[in-house]
Amino acid sequence: MQALQSENVPLENVSIYVQRVDAPQALLTYQADLARNPASVMKLLTSYAALDLLGPSYRWKTQFYGLNQPQQGMLQGGLWIKGSGDPALNTAHLAEVASELKQKFDLNEICCEIFLDNSAYALQSFDAAAFDGKPNRAYNAPAEALMVNQQAIRLQLLPSNDKVTVVVYPYWQSLIKRIDIKPIGGDCGDWKNGLQIKRESHMLSVHGEYPVSCGDKYLDVNWQGTEYVAGLFYTAWEQAGGRWTQTDKTQTRRGNVPENGVLLTEHASPALAEMLREMNKTSNNVMARALYLSLSRANDPSQVASPTKSEQVLKTWLQGKGFNFSELVLENGAGLSRLERISAAHLGLLLNDAFHSPVMSELTASLPIYGVDGSLSKRKDGGLYGRAHLKTGSLENVRSIAGYVLDAKGRYWSLVFMVNGTKSEATKPAQDALLNWVYQQE
Repeated sequence: MQALQSENVPLENVSIYVQRVDAPQALLTYQADLARNPASVMKLLTSYAALDLLGPSYRWKTQFYGLNQPQQGMLQGGLWIKGSGDPALNTAHLAEVASELKQKFDLNEICCEIFLDNSAYALQSFDAAAFDGKPNRAYNAPAEALMVNQQAIRLQLLPSNDKVTVVVYPYWQSLIKRIDIKPIGGDCGDWKNGLQIKRESHMLSVHGEYPVSCGDKYLDVNWQGTEYVAGLFYTAWEQAGGRWTQTDKTQTRRGNVPENGVLLTEHASPALAEMLREMNKTSNNVMARALYLSLSRANDPSQVASPTKSEQVLKTWLQGKGFNFSELVLENGAGLSRLERISAAHLGLLLNDAFHSPVMSELTASLPIYGVDGSLSKRKDGGLYGRAHLKTGSLENVRSIAGYVLDAKGRYWSLVFMVNGTKSEATKPAQDALLNWVYQQE
């Protein structure tokens, strides 16, 4: 209370829920039944549901098909790449697949083009600018059935007094780059707003000013479109020593695998439990969107995934546990939303339930550790160091933190702290005060 009042945070904006995991009821609740925007702590709900419904060892598969087996070093009729929503598929994996195809079939040449099969997900009408008007930011990318590098390219900016060099990752052979960035003096500040980025087909344009005082920086840019995935595989195949014939590498078509398609190889993602650590510790929104959509296929891998179907699956799962979260509003399961809602009490009950479930260790291990890593790496309260596994959430006028605290006597607590409204950004001292209060419980 003192920490909140010292920062002039309106108390009506705050919800708190604290319960020892082995206690029958909460020790502290404050406006815990009010529906709040949780920001990224909504990923706790998505993570627990995915671990329980899909299993910690669940893997996404990306499959590569032809019309027939390669003959005499050539694959005729084209190559189909079919995705299932793997959010970890990257350039290195494509290079491995290209090398495997070449060696497995003694393959030298592919004719004629690449077809991308995104049929695992329902067609989405997605506006990357809708959330905050920043469509180029990587966190605004949609999850797609077939995506590489989470549909992002990385720009490395290397300034000197007379120019700014931009290195683009990954290497994409047919990408046309038009870079014109002027080095300037002054403080680094919000350097990203000084850049104008335009993406169109195979062309990237970056213009603007960049303060030399920023030093080397990285910027991940959302790159939606089929040409990116196909362009990277064209490049991977040629780097493996293969050739393409009779193809226009600037044109790519979507197309479902034919019924008589022959599976040539497939790539499996890391296990879900492993991928959750990256998702929750770095609060990766694209991974969370993909995981949420994958819930659609929990009971039927052939199901076409959609946000509506995933919401039905998740709410049925909650009902099966005896929970009725009537205030729950879901949009993408990532918390990057102005619409999503949950109460502190229900999130606290869910954390307690998860703690006593078979997937408790996998869920807890995925969360940032206080003072150690992820979004909690800069928290430096000595007593709490290493003793709390917590997911944080941050949007404009939203701050939240939720997870588990190990107190001084070795007992675990579920904790939820959510603030919506003005002065939300000033609640970090109150978060730490609450965590310390729990840590010092008699």
